[in-house]
Amino acid sequence: MPHPRPLTRTAGALLLAAVAAVAPVALAGPASAEPPSRLAEEVTDSAGVLDAADRAEVVAALDDLADRTPYQLFVVYVRTFDGTSGADWADETAVASGLGRDDLLLAVAVEDRQYQVSVDPDLALTDAQLADVETDRIEPALRDDDWAGAAVAAAEGYADAATGDALGPDGARPGGPDGGLVLGILGGGVLLVAGGVGSAALVRRRRAAAAVRAELEELDGRASSALVAVDEAVQASAQELGFAEAQLGAATVAPFAAALTQARTDLAGAFAARQQLDDGVPDTAPDRRRLLATILETCTRVDTALDAQSAEFDRLRDLHARAPELLADAASGADAVDARAATTATTLADLTARYAPSALVAVVDNVAGARALADRARAASARGTAVVGSDRPAAVAAALEGADALAQAAALLDAVDAAATELAQAPARLAAACTALETDVADAARLGGPAAPAVEAPAARAREVLAHARSAQSAADPLAAASAVHAAEQALDQVLDPLREAEAARARAVERLPQARAALDSLVVGAQAIIQSHRTVVGPTARTRLAEAQRLAESSVPLTGSDPVAALQALEAALGLADSAYRSASADVDAERARRAAAASWSWESTSSRGGFGGSSGGWGSSGGSSGGWGGGSSRRSSSSSRRSSSRSSSRSSSSRRSSSGRSRRGGGGRF
Repeated sequence: MPHPRPLTRTAGALLLAAVAAVAPVALAGPASAEPPSRLAEEVTDSAGVLDAADRAEVVAALDDLADRTPYQLFVVYVRTFDGTSGADWADETAVASGLGRDDLLLAVAVEDRQYQVSVDPDLALTDAQLADVETDRIEPALRDDDWAGAAVAAAEGYADAATGDALGPDGARPGGPDGGLVLGILGGGVLLVAGGVGSAALVRRRRAAAAVRAELEELDGRASSALVAVDEAVQASAQELGFAEAQLGAATVAPFAAALTQARTDLAGAFAARQQLDDGVPDTAPDRRRLLATILETCTRVDTALDAQSAEFDRLRDLHARAPELLADAASGADAVDARAATTATTLADLTARYAPSALVAVVDNVAGARALADRARAASARGTAVVGSDRPAAVAAALEGADALAQAAALLDAVDAAATELAQAPARLAAACTALETDVADAARLGGPAAPAVEAPAARAREVLAHARSAQSAADPLAAASAVHAAEQALDQVLDPLREAEAARARAVERLPQARAALDSLVVGAQAIIQSHRTVVGPTARTRLAEAQRLAESSVPLTGSDPVAALQALEAALGLADSAYRSASADVDAERARRAAAASWSWESTSSRGGFGGSSGGWGSSGGSSGGWGGGSSRRSSSSSRRSSSRSSSRSSSSRRSSSGRSRRGGGGRF
């Protein structure tokens, strides 16, 4: 049984002080009530008496019961039964949880030292079998505070009772041919058998506990190794940070210093969790697993952060070592940008001559911007070269500034080349976009009109856009023309899509109408044939549905040309009604046939029992013969009726006994 950890630490003392200050009544009050409630799972332990191994053992026993029998056992441990009787608490919990006929509930109030079993009145196990399990299996374990053992013993007891393997009152298996011999030879057979049951449960508990211990030991080893490795890594990173700061300057390594501070904070939390595990206060298996998982997660996070900083340190050291080379590259790169800018300026001049300013607004200043960035890179190179021997961090910063300026300059010149390519391809793309928009305009003319006024405005706009795109003006800015065509197409599609869907639905309806009408005609003819052949048998239901089906069929005819979708809907509704009429008429005929067959059978049996029509019973008034006359048959029926009446009386008596106890469910319990 897990024990609460004493609050010996400062945090624990502060927590107690805070709780005492704000809630003295709660600290002094009784344990919180635990009223009956719906169970969320098979094993509920709000009393906290099961550790991980105990729970695993109980679940295994419940699974075994469910595998061997039709029964499912639910177990709940609470501190108290909330001031009510155990029977009321268990029964109300069973009802609230929706337990069925083959479900059993074992409720244990550990502080009240009471337990209760609650089962459905129709459970196949007898009261005697339930009482045996309670007395011989559950109570001995509860008296020893073996909370898991009580549930395991209950599951085993119910399984044995259901399969015929329950122990008899003398310890022998019922019906066993050698039970007396075993007792005669061994003398202490009862203790041996009972010991066998207990030892089996003990073995299972020990195996489950061993599995949990092995898992925790493996986690403990991994957590300890990770903690040592990460502690070493943090110390090594602190030394590297000092070297890097001396080489690169405090400003350069400031992000790394912040990352190392966070790593130390996280590592301190991991050490605190390790100390909680090693403080000598027993921890439950779930608590140990949680703390070990926290250590492993923290170590992984810190290690990942340090690895990232290590890679960045390597890059900065490389910059420090190669600062003279990088500064020279910045100067030569500036010259290369100037040379490329001259070529790009020619390209931009050609584009300016061919296209409108609106087509080049994004790149018109790019050549000048690239040349300015080249000058900036050249200045940074000169500034860094001047201090490369005396102030290496400043030289590195200048080299980085020059490299960044060159990258921006290259991007500006690349944009001019990309614009030239886009403008060269724009006419072909514009032509394809115009073709697509022309298709939409044609659809608008076909689907629009007075019935679709929303189409007119976007269709008119589309025609205007097409006219402009086809004109010579679009050549000055084909990109803008293509953009306008795409916008017009989207606006027109938005109003045309519902009309296109309606058109497709209309086409489908036109195709399906002949098939639906033929199927309806067939059903109507069939239903009419049954009604006409059995006019006195078929009732109003079939006739009403057939009439409605015919009405709907007639209403669909004028809609066939103007609204085939509505016509098809009417025919499909008529099909459903005609099918229902056919089935209803058939059912009426079948019922009449069954009634006549039953009447004929009764007439034959009645005549035979009276000995009529040459029967062997001795005539109408005879009571002789093997089948008996009216008097003999009546006597036997009265006897049978009496037995059934007696059975019902017995059932009522049993029900009365349950009512007198105030329970609608069965099961025993009591103190332990």
